[in-house]
Amino acid sequence: INFIVRLSINKVKNHMGGWMNLFNKFDYIIENYFGIKEGKNALVFIKTGRGGTINGYNNKYLRLANQIHDKYGFAVVVSANPLEYDCDLVSEINYIFGNISYFDQIYFMGVSNGALIGAQQCWLIPEIKRMLLINGPLMINLHKTIAGLKKHTADDVCIVYGDKDPSYQYSQLLNIENISNVRVLTIPGADHNFSGMEEAVKILVYNELLKKFI
Repeated sequence: INFIVRLSINKVKNHMGGWMNLFNKFDYIIENYFGIKEGKNALVFIKTGRGGTINGYNNKYLRLANQIHDKYGFAVVVSANPLEYDCDLVSEINYIFGNISYFDQIYFMGVSNGALIGAQQCWLIPEIKRMLLINGPLMINLHKTIAGLKKHTADDVCIVYGDKDPSYQYSQLLNIENISNVRVLTIPGADHNFSGMEEAVKILVYNELLKKFI
């Protein structure tokens, strides 16, 4: 069963008991698939890596969602990435629009497989204005990644690789394409998971994804 259909069924089933539950420091959690911080003016949408949860390792996504919300007041959605689903980003965003709120300004952050999803699918969502794509695997369907990036009309797409990430050696292939709204940055010392560098990820979010609001 498609995850959006399953969420819709459970929304109806659980409505009388409160289908969105207050938990931890997210304002709402939907089926452990979306962790939500309510906010205004814009939405920051974070797509985790393959198998990633809304909280993330050691609650890193939960902390980041709260830091973004506290600093900017924006709504934040962290979207899990279960192994058993192939992500349909359009369906996910439409679900948020239909069940939480519509936003005409979306700032997308994708990590690992979440970055790959962003590169290949974000062009289908015109509300996405800026993107931060971290360590997306380039050994998988590179042609689809480049084709998706070329179609996007976002104001800015910042692609980041740690120089210890397996895809770093291929990252210059993105520069060769010379896509006008795409930038490629290298972070020295960062591995695929940015191990021990959570602060560096937060700085990337502030200085690259949300820099127009500094």
